[in-house]
Amino acid sequence: MDPHLSLTMFLTFTAKVSTSAKMTYVKQLKNSEYSPAIDYYKDLRTHIKNVLKSGQPVDRFADIVETVRTEKKANYSRCIQKFIKFYNSYDSVEYFDTGSANWTIPNTISISSSPEFGLILNGQKYLIKAYYKKPNVSTKVTKRNIESMLTLMESANYSFSTNDCKIAVLNLQNGKLITGSPVSENKILQLKIDAQTLANIWNAV
Repeated sequence: MDPHLSLTMFLTFTAKVSTSAKMTYVKQLKNSEYSPAIDYYKDLRTHIKNVLKSGQPVDRFADIVETVRTEKKANYSRCIQKFIKFYNSYDSVEYFDTGSANWTIPNTISISSSPEFGLILNGQKYLIKAYYKKPNVSTKVTKRNIESMLTLMESANYSFSTNDCKIAVLNLQNGKLITGSPVSENKILQLKIDAQTLANIWNAV
């Protein structure tokens, strides 16, 4: 069966620093099934989006920490601190609704590429995917490593207008926004190669 993956999964795959790390990650993906009950950051993602959408003060981001299990508190607090750092680096931040998006290689792989949320930062519209996972030695979320994922977001099929929008990943390991750049033939080729590699590993393991 062809893999049907989330944007976070593809982002994590591209950020892996070695072939062996990529293989291990894909094997883990293939042998596990997504469930909201085991989605570690689901409550945090939902809370951040709700606070942004309702225009509440930034200190309300921390409200979620007191409502989650003890083992989640440190990682949730880490993400919130980095999000507040990011938020406060702009003079104006406005939320806007987005829709769904998808990218595929027919009969090979399908990747949901919907942004986490839309934000207008100092007047510029961004479609943002946030990365919540804590740092580890096998994964480096840098622009160079996740270039294919950014290209995927740039070239996906969207259910809504993306005019005047920039693509970006908010890395909550350090609170920095990684912005996509214009798509080129070489970047599309790199994306296809990375996606095909993921599919090949999936079918091999």
